[in-house]
Amino acid sequence: MSYPLRSLLAATALTLLSPLVSAHTVWLESTDSANGYAVRFGGHAGVLEDFPPAKLEQVSAIDAAGEPVAVAREDLAAGVRLQTAEPASVLTLYFNNGIWSRLPDGRSENLPMDQVEGAESAVNAVKYHKYIARWDAQATQPQGQAFELLPLDAEAPAAGQPVRLKVLIDGQPAQGIALAFGEEGGDAVSDAKGVAVLIARSGVNRIWSGQRLAVADNPAYTQLSTEYSLVFHAQD
Repeated sequence: MSYPLRSLLAATALTLLSPLVSAHTVWLESTDSANGYAVRFGGHAGVLEDFPPAKLEQVSAIDAAGEPVAVAREDLAAGVRLQTAEPASVLTLYFNNGIWSRLPDGRSENLPMDQVEGAESAVNAVKYHKYIARWDAQATQPQGQAFELLPLDAEAPAAGQPVRLKVLIDGQPAQGIALAFGEEGGDAVSDAKGVAVLIARSGVNRIWSGQRLAVADNPAYTQLSTEYSLVFHAQD
């Protein structure tokens, strides 16, 4: 599932989403099992959280030729494990965290605003993820996500070297979008062509990006929050 962000919210005001305000993303980590992955959720201040597996609505994987790879999914009591039928080059996820309504005392409930008495505002929170397992030709190919970070360099990143990323919203370059390592700080902002540059770190790199849009005349929520995580490895 994906949301056409531009067409859905063309008349709303856009603000950058601060990593310090946005608390959660979703991403994959490889496991000890061959072609196995664990779905992680949370990450703010390094804290992982359990999640209802139903919130993970879409999982896909492709090989070096761009062909689909079968993914076996195991829903656990508080999370999800994945196993690809063969080595995958790129895996993507869509995670719908639902609508969170905020009450005057600061509490939030995972329900639409019109179902929570006294709610002052509500955020519809969606998450996208891309995991680059092997840096081949597919690493620089768009995967059709409504919000996406697209690497522009054909060569695999090396630690200490620049990595060029293009921010795409509904497939089009987006200017003024913040990017950061993990969920802390603001390491780069996309330019007029949607491009931002970060310096790769040794080992696993997890890049955050996102936006928050005001939503008018909607009884269920007042903002749409979209967060993205891109994971790749950089060699020393």
